Amino acid sequence: MKKIPVSCLSLILFFLFTCSCNKSKTRIKKGKIEYEISYPCLEKNHKSLMFLLPKKMVMTFNGNVYKNEFIFPTKGSELGLINDCNTKNLKLIFGLGNNNKFTSLDSSSIYYLLDDLPTYEIIDLDGRPFDYLGTSCKEIKVKSLENDSIYNIITANEIDIKDVNWCTPFNEIPNVLLDYNIKQYGMEMHLKAIKINKEYVEKDFYELEETFNYLKIKNYLSEIKTMLSIFKCND
Repeated sequence: MKKIPVSCLSLILFFLFTCSCNKSKTRIKKGKIEYEISYPCLEKNHKSLMFLLPKKMVMTFNGNVYKNEFIFPTKGSELGLINDCNTKNLKLIFGLGNNNKFTSLDSSSIYYLLDDLPTYEIIDLDGRPFDYLGTSCKEIKVKSLENDSIYNIITANEIDIKDVNWCTPFNEIPNVLLDYNIKQYGMEMHLKAIKINKEYVEKDFYELEETFNYLKIKNYLSEIKTMLSIFKCND
């Protein structure tokens, strides 16, 4: 048997170690995440309203910008957001037929949105990493300061969007949320990622169509509250 020189063995081990480390640190910078949506309270108490609501959301991201699009069962309805985490500028969008509207917020005005949403406190950050949908994830426990309910949230360690949650009630969590509950204007939604696609995304994917008309934030939120009020649900 031929002996392998120590120098060659050291070189082989070096490259093996380097490759494994680089693989574990791979960051996902662009792609799409598909979520399924359920409505815990409505499904239990008001099933007749379910046919009106989106059952899916698609998050498209590239270059620290992402766009969330809710997919409705019927055509002519749009709801979503465009979040530029580089500049901390958020656009909220909705459309019904030809009535398409949007509003804009930044870090100095985001309180208009967050003041109406529950706040959460992180109570456990120490979960061990695990694989979910082919990427490294972590489970975090949070408590709602509205009703003391405890929620488990799955976050992605390898999806690279800096300050992704700056405009959400989960702004203390640095990573993308893959499995979580959120309550807005009396309606509770559970979003669970079912697919992560690491794919090419056009740089202009977040451009807003010219058919959308600008509304001041207070007017926009007033219309959204009115629209969602029919889905208000109390356990």
